[in-house]
Amino acid sequence: MRPEVRLSLPTLTTYKTLLSCRPQLRSNRLLKLGDEVACFLDGDIAPAPTSALFTMRHLASRHKEVSQWQTQMFESIGQVALEMTAVEQGKDTAERCLQEKQLHSQLIGSCVAIGYGLCSGPNRVLAELKKEEQLNNEIKELLQKQICVLLSKLRSLKEIRTQLLADFQDKSEAIKLTTKCINHRLETASTELPAGQYKPNYVSYDHWLTHCKDLKGTADHLMKDSSTFRQNLRFTLVTEKNAQERQRRSVDDALRNKINELSQLQNALVWERQRLRDEMTDQTRYVQNVVGQIRNCDSKLQQATQRLDILDQRPREELCLDQAFFTLRLEEHDLANMAAGLLSVLKHSQQELENKHKTMMTLQDHIDQNACTMLEAQKCQKLHQSFLPALDPAVVFANKPAVRPGRSSAYSYLQ
Repeated sequence: MRPEVRLSLPTLTTYKTLLSCRPQLRSNRLLKLGDEVACFLDGDIAPAPTSALFTMRHLASRHKEVSQWQTQMFESIGQVALEMTAVEQGKDTAERCLQEKQLHSQLIGSCVAIGYGLCSGPNRVLAELKKEEQLNNEIKELLQKQICVLLSKLRSLKEIRTQLLADFQDKSEAIKLTTKCINHRLETASTELPAGQYKPNYVSYDHWLTHCKDLKGTADHLMKDSSTFRQNLRFTLVTEKNAQERQRRSVDDALRNKINELSQLQNALVWERQRLRDEMTDQTRYVQNVVGQIRNCDSKLQQATQRLDILDQRPREELCLDQAFFTLRLEEHDLANMAAGLLSVLKHSQQELENKHKTMMTLQDHIDQNACTMLEAQKCQKLHQSFLPALDPAVVFANKPAVRPGRSSAYSYLQ
């Protein structure tokens, strides 16, 4: 018979020695087991390595811990993706706002050009238009700066998302290998095991844990910072929009007052023109009446002169200075004086009529110029009112994961 052989096990690492070489996991703190176990081998009892017993538990604990971190990374990836969507929507909205401000700037520039021609004195309309133009330029500069900041934050979010995805994939692979290690059996042929072609680059457990915490902390910080920036940007844009709306109403009020002032002046000028026309009509009739009186006086004077000529034809002693002669002489003298006075009155009346004509021409120029100014003011008002910001109930700068479907206005953040 084959002599009985007694097997002995090599000296193995105890449980306490193993724990002193590797940081103890949280789940192992509650374990209260002995330092060694007994096993039967050919009927004899021999001590079994404690590390062999706790290896499976350590693998299971490691599997659980990596899975928990993988879940947190997965949640962070989803949150970062939502924040990226919100930032992109905010950037698109800010770009649409910038385009509208550029168009508004062109319209305001046209209104300012019109405002210079409204009047030569103090011009409230021009002053208010310049204020609105300056405010619009300030908002444009603000939007340009904020768009650059949004692009920077979007790049940072993309980078951290790439790192999170890579870490998530690494943890997925680690979980697969840990599971494979747990399920590994001794019957597996040595040829099926991967050959060690390179030396593993180990890192400490503390380094791994710090990496996980730092990665998740960085992602949380970037998301919080991005969300806070979007909220601050929304508040700033709402404030600027309210300021611009107040300034727009100030311009509208100045234009309405200017148009009302020009309209009242136009009515007064038209009324003055009508009064002057009536005076000219009366003056023309008066001149015509004076001309008729002069003609009548000239006719009577000619008749008196002819009568005197006839009396002067009397013969010798009959050609005397009788009462008839003196009466005709007196009538001729009176008619001559009357004709001279009427000529003076006619000349003065014609001079007044000519002055009224000049006044009428000047007044008509004022009326035409005022009408042109009023048309320019109405044109400026119509042009200014042609650009009104669209209103939309959707809010794109709010800290929300999604935006309602439908076409969004560039002023959505103002609601």
